[in-house]
Amino acid sequence: MDSAPEPGMPDTRDWTTVLDGGCEECGYQPHDPPGTGDRLAVAAERWAEVLARPDVGQRPAARVWSPLEYAGHCRDLVEVLGDRLEAMLGGDNPTYADFDGEAAVREHEYWRADPGPLAEQLARDTARTRQILDPVAGADWQRTGRRGDGYVFTVATLCQYIVHDVEHHLHDVAG
Repeated sequence: MDSAPEPGMPDTRDWTTVLDGGCEECGYQPHDPPGTGDRLAVAAERWAEVLARPDVGQRPAARVWSPLEYAGHCRDLVEVLGDRLEAMLGGDNPTYADFDGEAAVREHEYWRADPGPLAEQLARDTARTRQILDPVAGADWQRTGRRGDGYVFTVATLCQYIVHDVEHHLHDVAG
């Protein structure tokens, strides 16, 4: 796709609700946070399979992201998780800016991404985030950080939130 596609459908849901009750849409149930690295690694492998599809860049509808765009979004989420974990583990209750997935898709033109390098980037970002997570233990899981809108995450709940997002989008693309 050469020109910018239509923006995706606006998503105004409060996805933090999955932290309490899971997600009926994709079946996610809050996982044990120490398993986050392993789940992200499995997700990265599944995304690599999705990115190998011949139709990876095709949108199923005008305002629904293609698997390629979803994969770029998930790569960014894994990077954001690593950055936020570093901030939370390295300081007291940091505040970080909100992440606007639709703006990132448009700014970085994910529809133009090369699937092979994108899969490699996702694998690298996953490895980096896993390295940040590896030493987390005990009270560190309860360290906090604040999203720009004031929502407070712990390291544990941020891991659950991001894993849900990455796995939910795999569900979206039948990955």
